[in-house]
Parts: sequence; structure tokens; C-alpha cells
Amino acid sequence: MRFLGIVFISIVLSGCYNVKSENSNTELMKLYNSFINQLDNYKLIKYITQDGVTDTIYIDSINWTQELKLFTELNISKSYLSDYDIKTSKNGCSKHFQTTSNKYPIKRYKYLHCDNNLIVFIDYIKSSPLYRFSYHLELNNKGYLVEIISDVTMAYESNYRIEGKFITNQVKID
Repeated sequence: MRFLGIVFISIVLSGCYNVKSENSNTELMKLYNSFINQLDNYKLIKYITQDGVTDTIYIDSINWTQELKLFTELNISKSYLSDYDIKTSKNGCSKHFQTTSNKYPIKRYKYLHCDNNLIVFIDYIKSSPLYRFSYHLELNNKGYLVEIISDVTMAYESNYRIEGKFITNQVKID
């Protein structure tokens, strides 16, 4: 039993993904930084759902850089862009990156920066013969959504959903 616990922790830790910032898409990082700077006057309501049970958390003081870290870390490296099918809208405010390659965990990355609003969609898969973690992320000016489906062979399966809603200081919650 102790061995299974060690294996489980090893698998979870190996499921983490870091992107080297020096190779990241700098255009998107500038958009994220600008977006995060605009959130200074906002609070957060966070809904966390696991296997059908939801908890609600109200947060008054937020470190937005830390709160949205998953979005900024999951960025397509410039050196791998040639392996993605990239579609850009005619006006240039929308970019869509798509790959079917198993070499990269980020399968779909779409962002829009139209009318000075940033909207992001990311599908990310990390897997091996022993586990599969599937993430779906969305971010816009009203909040964010993170859905995680995890399946560790012969150990557990779980579904998580984290929804964050941005609220201004003037909004009163009942």
C-alpha cells in the first residue's frame, strides 16, 4: 500500500508542466500581463466542483499573477510553432493553434484580442500508459474556467471543475 502511495505521488508530480519563458510567445504574454493589470479592482468568487459536489469561496485579496498562473504557463513555445496549424483572422485579433501531434501536450490554443478584450481557450493533455490528465481552460473578462479529468490506471478517476468569476468592489453578494 505504501508503494502505491509513492507511485501515485510520483505520477502526480510528473504530470506538472513548465514552459521555459525565454521561448514563450511574447505577444501572448504581453496580453496576459495587460489583462492581469486590469484586475486590480476585482474580487473573486471561486466555485470548485469535484465529482458533483460544489464548494464556493469568496476572495477579497487576490494575487492575480498566481491565480492565473496556469494560463500563463501553458503557452506554446515559439520553437514549436511550426508543428501547429495556425489560423489568424483577417483583422488579426484572433489566433488559433491546433495540432494532432502526440509530441506536444497543448492540443488546441485559441486566443482573441478583439475590442481590447482577451479571450483564451486551451486544451491540454498529459498522458502515459499509466495516467491521463486532460485540461480544458477558458479565460475572459468575466472570469475563468478550468476543467480537469484525471485517470490514473488502477488507482483513481476524478473530475474537477474550477470556475472563477471576477466581481468589482461595488458588486454586493447576497
